[in-house]
Amino acid sequence: MMKQGVIVFLMGGGEPPEGVMPGTLYQGFGQPTGPTEVLVSQPGILELDDAWHFLLARGCEPIHLLVTHAEQDRLRPLYPLVRLSGVARVAADPSGVCENGRVLH
Repeated sequence: MMKQGVIVFLMGGGEPPEGVMPGTLYQGFGQPTGPTEVLVSQPGILELDDAWHFLLARGCEPIHLLVTHAEQDRLRPLYPLVRLSGVARVAADPSGVCENGRVLH
């Protein structure tokens, strides 16, 4: 059976509160239909594309993204929960100017 993957992306640093699970944090993320693998991603520590590939390698499908900000006792969602179909790293634009960034789709 495939597992659902959830990337909890922490904006502004910090750590998720102990014992807090994404399914209990955000009403848009209903009861999982099967096993769920949760991965915390942070800028400069574990980037989105690395988290995406890690969850794919672990057999996760679908993969959701929850962008949050850590507060004392919870994670506050900053945007609605989205289902990702891919993440790619952008290294340079056609003019040759290097632009680091991520393309979510």
